[in-house]
Amino acid sequence: MRFHKVLANAANYAFSFRANAIWRTVAAKTHQLRRMLSPAPLLPVALLPVSFAFGASVEAKLQLIDKQLLEEADKLFDEHKLQELLTLLKSIGSWYSNGDVLWRVARCEYHLYKTDPNAKDAREKLENALLLVQKSLELNDNCGPAHKWAAILLDAVSSLEGTKARIAQLLNVRQHMERAIELTPNDPTSYYLLGNWHFSCHQVSWIERNIARVLFGALPDADLEVALKMFSKAESLEPGFYSQNELLLAKTLITLNRDIDKARDHLLNVVKKYENSKNWDDAEAFKEAKTLLQKMGVKM
Repeated sequence: MRFHKVLANAANYAFSFRANAIWRTVAAKTHQLRRMLSPAPLLPVALLPVSFAFGASVEAKLQLIDKQLLEEADKLFDEHKLQELLTLLKSIGSWYSNGDVLWRVARCEYHLYKTDPNAKDAREKLENALLLVQKSLELNDNCGPAHKWAAILLDAVSSLEGTKARIAQLLNVRQHMERAIELTPNDPTSYYLLGNWHFSCHQVSWIERNIARVLFGALPDADLEVALKMFSKAESLEPGFYSQNELLLAKTLITLNRDIDKARDHLLNVVKKYENSKNWDDAEAFKEAKTLLQKMGVKM
């Protein structure tokens, strides 16, 4: 136990050292480039075209630095280093006016919420994340990831407000998902989300259906065949990319009473791959997949 603690401390120190080194380099370069962008006094007219071209080159370099920081941020997200990620994103200059940063901050806040949904500030964190992704869309409505996270966060926040509020947002949630697919057709997660929408709406309770009838006259159209198509499309783009997609693909096949052997194989994949995962969504998928396999009589 002590040895593992030492390793953990060493890893944290290594990350801190690497992050500090990155920031020292980035800060120095950014400061230097910003100074270059400042107009020089009494610049000769003959040099204006050259200066303009030079300024454009500097702006390109600044954009490259931002791109490198976002790549570093996405790496931290993949490694599930959420606190370090949040610090990095909010350290980017003018992050609140950068749409690509805003939706990433919102994504990070959502996962921090899901990691500890009972925390004192959990709901505030989630509601703030929704505001951030909405701000991102105000800056750029043609951003697929922003629409994707708008769908996720709108559904999550409305769920906290109760069944009626969630049902009232169903169409808005689906529209964000469909827009995300339109803008980023090679992103498997967007297909998973739309499949999840159709599957979940198909499974709603009698009470929820009555609420929907009052609000809309009926529930928005939901189709298990569409759900199956979306989950399958996501898998074709990136096989095994997400535990929840394989789980819901299996559940859809079981509900349709179709390709049960294939459904079992997907459940087995989830159980084998995510048994020791510390991510909240993978842990949930593992638990449910294991329960379904036991009901199917599969010996574990």
